[in-house]
Amino acid sequence: MIKKWLKEYIDRNKKDILYITSFLIIGIVIGICLYIFASSEVKNLLINKSKEVFDISKNDSFIKANIILNAIKFNIILIAILAILSTMLFGKWITYGIIILKGISLSIYTILLFNIFGILWGFVVVFLLVIMVNVIYIPALIYIVICFLDVNFNIFKLKPDKKYFYTIYNVVFSVLITLLIMLSSSVVEQISSSLVLNIYSKI
Repeated sequence: MIKKWLKEYIDRNKKDILYITSFLIIGIVIGICLYIFASSEVKNLLINKSKEVFDISKNDSFIKANIILNAIKFNIILIAILAILSTMLFGKWITYGIIILKGISLSIYTILLFNIFGILWGFVVVFLLVIMVNVIYIPALIYIVICFLDVNFNIFKLKPDKKYFYTIYNVVFSVLITLLIMLSSSVVEQISSSLVLNIYSKI
């Protein structure tokens, strides 16, 4: 049943999924280029700031609830922004811009982890903090973006009737469920962070 629903969903939203994935990849490439062409001072600053975060976390200043609480705040703000954009005529392109920024931050974050932990431990840490987290988060983010793009597409076509409110209700319900899935990635990140801190204390 889930497999059938997933296939139908992908077939129905193939174009939007392609666009969002493409913009995410563009963001990742831009992030890599930005880091490559950044000055040594900027690179060292980013690496040192990242190390400071790990040092603070390692020295018992790390509150375990922080990651989950911060994720709740961040995702609620993100969803609020996407909801506002869904009512704007050009909100779709601003939304794509947010996806590009996500790709940029993801690639720079990954590069910094390799710089801090080295190649060998870097692969382990990237798997724990990037791959395991985003294998849940990114599909959920894509789903929410598509929900809001659908509102953006329909809100100017539908009159305020039962169909209009039914569309809004479906989007709100879908977003709330997906938000819970996105927050589950924060739980994974919390567990992964504890493992990464143990690795960091040994290098």
